[in-house]
Amino acid sequence: MKQLCDLHIHSLFSDSDSSLENIFQSAHKRNLSCIALTDHDTIEGLEEARFYSRKFNIELIEGIELSAKRQGYEIHVLGYFIDASDSMLNKELAEIKSLRRMRLASMVDRLNSLGLDIDKSDLLASLGESITTRLHLGLYLVRKGKVGSLKEVFTKYLSVDKPAYVANCKYSVEEAVALIRRAGGLAFMAHPHLIPDQSWFCEFAGRGLDGIEINYPGMPQTKKDIYWKIIRDNNLLKSGGSDAHGTYKKFTHVGKVTVSYEWVKEMKERKGSLNS
Repeated sequence: MKQLCDLHIHSLFSDSDSSLENIFQSAHKRNLSCIALTDHDTIEGLEEARFYSRKFNIELIEGIELSAKRQGYEIHVLGYFIDASDSMLNKELAEIKSLRRMRLASMVDRLNSLGLDIDKSDLLASLGESITTRLHLGLYLVRKGKVGSLKEVFTKYLSVDKPAYVANCKYSVEEAVALIRRAGGLAFMAHPHLIPDQSWFCEFAGRGLDGIEINYPGMPQTKKDIYWKIIRDNNLLKSGGSDAHGTYKKFTHVGKVTVSYEWVKEMKERKGSLNS
């Protein structure tokens, strides 16, 4: 039987409402042999994920999805097979966590200037020590009755071109790729079809980029054909997954998009060659 994998999953350790137990239960139900946990800018869920990996006998790829920027666009870089004990990685992620909280506070200031009257200290206290995202802010606004729905939050206030949006990215794409590689991982461009300008992908093939996420919910076949050519021409690897965020992304779920375990084997071979 063909072994299937979902290499792009988020948990409640970032901006999903799915516990790790639920994620592994879903993966088990769908007969997945391997999943990657790729929370935004955090690896805090990996220790718990290891436990459920053993419990459900599903291979875990320890990953992350780093936020980066290029020419005014936010770019996401997936890291696979990272060393979660890497001191430089942990130092950088601690700084990102702090910057994200500052960003959240800045967005609250903007929302208050628009008349929403949000208690910043109450918001931050409600979030505890978790990584903070626009989603957390949006959920708080809905819970407090400041807006009617998450859709309204993003449509009116928090999307990239809306008045309360504050950019998040500490790194350039080059820096995000380098951080992943320094931590022993492989760096992949996430959901490339969502990036407006894609003309620069090829130049990164010689600068540490290992692959491109080519299987993703709703990715047009015309785009896939373009990325397949880039992959072949530049000796890149391929990845794919659901980008599951629990109930927060209605169009997807764990196992919605899968890839062959052969792709994982190719990743392991590349990682082995880098370490030899």
